[in-house]
Amino acid sequence: MSNNVTPEVLLTLYIVRHGQSYGNIGSETTNDDEVHNPSLTPDGKKQAMLLGKRFSRLPLDRIISSGLRRAVETASIVATHQPENGAHEVEVHPFFTECGIPSDYKGDTFDEIKSLFPFASRAPGTEDYHHFMIHSDIKSDAENLKRAKEAVAYLLSRFKNGENVLLTAHACFNTFLFFASLGLTEKEIFDPCYFNTGVTKIIFFKEGTGPYEDVALVYHNDHSHLAGEFPELTFEGL
Repeated sequence: MSNNVTPEVLLTLYIVRHGQSYGNIGSETTNDDEVHNPSLTPDGKKQAMLLGKRFSRLPLDRIISSGLRRAVETASIVATHQPENGAHEVEVHPFFTECGIPSDYKGDTFDEIKSLFPFASRAPGTEDYHHFMIHSDIKSDAENLKRAKEAVAYLLSRFKNGENVLLTAHACFNTFLFFASLGLTEKEIFDPCYFNTGVTKIIFFKEGTGPYEDVALVYHNDHSHLAGEFPELTFEGL
């Protein structure tokens, strides 16, 4: 970037994985809801609360979630911690459904989501969805990356004025959102790793105004808000 160009931020995106769900702790159930759409565990709710406290000093312009319960619940808990001038609704969009949901699992309708999570609202562009789910029987990197690119394009079509947006979704699909945001192809895929409530911050600049490039990865999978309550997660792998 030329030294005389002022950086112009279009969107600051916080990509978040949901809190720990019953699906993360090795449940042996065969119930479709519990397999594909589990709720948060007590630890998952605590993780979401700590995430909410982390963002309590940053007024978010929007909170967006997939339509799966573990993501909507995490996002709703964050919304309860927002300051008065922050976001107090959770916009739900099927774009951000986890990878690999089979077509024989229908998931929740919006009315069912709303009955469970009063903060939920329909995101713009979801008027034609009855069940808030995108199915992906074909588990290919190309398919997931294509949907992730469409999801990023959707976000950039809506947010162009420096908004702060928190998006709560899932480990697999967040991985592809990460790749799509950074302009990577399926040939460049690696495992960036997402802990429960880990936060990835990406800034999108107006074309030609970024300090180095027009997309900046500020940090990835930061879960420092868990350090006091979940030290075993903080030091996992060391």
